[in-house]
Amino acid sequence: MLRRIIKKLVGRSSKPPSKSRPTPPERPVKDESMANIECGPQELRERLEAGEPVIIIDVREDYEIKAHGKIPTSAHYPLRELPVRWEELKDANEVVCYCAGGARSYNAAMLLRRNGIFNATSMEGGITAWKAIGAEVESIE
Repeated sequence: MLRRIIKKLVGRSSKPPSKSRPTPPERPVKDESMANIECGPQELRERLEAGEPVIIIDVREDYEIKAHGKIPTSAHYPLRELPVRWEELKDANEVVCYCAGGARSYNAAMLLRRNGIFNATSMEGGITAWKAIGAEVESIE
């Protein structure tokens, strides 16, 4: 009996019992479809020069394209139109979106992926980064 009392006393702490926190849910394993959502401008340039079948989507507004030019062969899908035009891209081998600096194109790639186009990526840094590496830009008048 003394052993039981000692075990109880030893097991006690002078601190009040803490409220037990619920165990946080396990983080889901990163979905492979979200891997590599961004590519660099140099990578895109090299892939285009190698003749890879990449569809390039410019998600900027008309006035931005007129003011700063566009990547040759790119198609124009303003971000505001993409939610209703995304199905036009569903059969593409790969889609790379770009904008002025990279934020809108990331959103565009995410929108495409949420709609099942898992081969959509965003070009980091947008047209600004494209120009910085000396890549060709087509003027639009």
